[in-house]
Amino acid sequence: MSTRCSHSRVESFNRCPFKYRLRYIEGLDTIPNTEPDNALILGTALHTGIEEGIDQALDFYASSFPILTDDHIHEMMKLEALIPKAKALLPPGGTFELPIGNSDFIGFMDYLAPVDKGTFDLYDFKYSSNSKSYMVSGQLHEYKYFYELTHPGHRIRNMYFLFVPKVKIRQKKTETLAQFRDRLREALNGAEPWLEQVPFNLYKVVDFLTDVKHMVEETEFPKNPNHFCGWCEYEEYCQKGWDYMILPKNERRNLNATKKKVVWIYGAPFSGKTFFANQFPDPLMLNTDGNIKFVDAPYIAIRDTVTVEGRLTKRHLAWEVFSDAVAELEKKQNDFKTIVVDLLEDTYEACRVYICDRQGWKHESDDSFRAWDMVTSEFLNTIKRLVDLDYENIILISHEDRSRDLTRKSGDKISSIRPNLREKVANKVAGMVDLVARIVADDNDRVLSFKTSEVIFGGGRLTVRNKEIPLDYEAFCEVYEEANQRAAGAMKHGGNTPATPAPETADSGEQRPTRRGRKPKEEEAPAPDPEAVEDADRAAAGDPDIPQEQTEPEVLPKCPDGDRIFAQHNENPEIPLCPNIDAGHHCHKEGGPDACPLWDRPKTEEQEPTPMMDVNPPRRTRKKRDA
Repeated sequence: MSTRCSHSRVESFNRCPFKYRLRYIEGLDTIPNTEPDNALILGTALHTGIEEGIDQALDFYASSFPILTDDHIHEMMKLEALIPKAKALLPPGGTFELPIGNSDFIGFMDYLAPVDKGTFDLYDFKYSSNSKSYMVSGQLHEYKYFYELTHPGHRIRNMYFLFVPKVKIRQKKTETLAQFRDRLREALNGAEPWLEQVPFNLYKVVDFLTDVKHMVEETEFPKNPNHFCGWCEYEEYCQKGWDYMILPKNERRNLNATKKKVVWIYGAPFSGKTFFANQFPDPLMLNTDGNIKFVDAPYIAIRDTVTVEGRLTKRHLAWEVFSDAVAELEKKQNDFKTIVVDLLEDTYEACRVYICDRQGWKHESDDSFRAWDMVTSEFLNTIKRLVDLDYENIILISHEDRSRDLTRKSGDKISSIRPNLREKVANKVAGMVDLVARIVADDNDRVLSFKTSEVIFGGGRLTVRNKEIPLDYEAFCEVYEEANQRAAGAMKHGGNTPATPAPETADSGEQRPTRRGRKPKEEEAPAPDPEAVEDADRAAAGDPDIPQEQTEPEVLPKCPDGDRIFAQHNENPEIPLCPNIDAGHHCHKEGGPDACPLWDRPKTEEQEPTPMMDVNPPRRTRKKRDA
């Protein structure tokens, strides 16, 4: 929030602190009011007309609305009639819209008219018939005080409000539009603006400075319902609960400006996870296992708390403590920069206990149709709130689990390494974070590993080039920054998703890699000679004029069924290609096409099946003898 205060800010705070928070702290915009008597538009049009002229005032008013109705025309008639009368009351030679203030205050004087050398009269314009509320206002007193403070040798002699009356008459049901406008002109001819002098009162300035102190020190900003609510632009949001989505500005965000880190770290017990998290700046530990003896960060113990009041014993469950901590962190009324959850699986278990206690279950199996979904939803929603918090670092910590075995295609079993969390929940959490890292401890050597495979759990939004780094905060920041810059560069050039290659056909000169002939990925080599690439393509296509360096394609037989296989795949990509043939229809299967059970061979005479006998042959009937 800016430290420069204005009369309108303090006045808004005094009327309703909640409105002040929405407008000046949260900067919440509202849908513009298109009513003809919009006070802000009418007031600006009046100031424009007195300063620049009637035509400019009417142009501003008309351009402020998407469509003009008869009521808008009536307001323009009022401005056209009243502006010349108001301007005639002002002495000539003054300055309009003069800014005043210093590092603590800002304001704009509507009109400052010189009286003699160093002496001025101050005028402020009000489009209102109610002069009483303005006469007790401290606005002109504040302007005089801060102007004389910032302009030594200058003095404001007199202060005036210039009131321009609002003429409010309505069209009768018995009169035409022309008759109503004639009656409106008569009312405007009788309406006269007037000046009212305001005597200076230094206590008004003291009251203003006191209100500024209260405004700056306020933290709650409660609602204050009063008779001004009907004119408040936040009335529907505040009293009726209506909410509108505020669309962002249509401009690209600077991805490099994003400094928030969301990381999930797991590893074996006592591998240094909590110690590593303690190296992040200004951390707050949400600790579940009590392992905080060797770290100096402040912490909140996520555990059940029991209080005894007389004969009553009250238990506050661990999940309620965790939820309360997240709710308090959402207020952002603290100076922490890093939030650490240690351990994540313990919070999930606390969530299970909380849901079962709330529903009166002993286990999820008591209502298996809803129970697991309720636990998962409650847990993930709260973790999502935590991850979305506006802090520099969000660190999630888990133990690793090796108790689950994976069975490979060959039948071999191998232990998987993953966080100690339900698989479906773990996959959801991995989608919320930037990186999933594993701490590997070998005696006194500890590294932070970003490796991921079919047996090692990993992932995240960013891709790290260095798969292992020392368990050090500075090294982690370097790797994270590099990965973030690479991701931002990929998005800037159209995304990091590789383009889908065009479907290969039998005519294409490129040879499709086979499962048996696939080679390991080699280091990136210099760009090859275009002529060499062309010769290689022609050689792969079987051009006899090109010397063949590899003799394998010459001796491999072609699959007699290749045309049909590729034609089916091109018509319907869901039908897989045979894994034993390449783009040139060469068969890589041992024994060639003759040993392939999938070849649709043409049928020979020997293979023609013998015709089946009719199971119901026609019955033979005896001929009728001649008599």
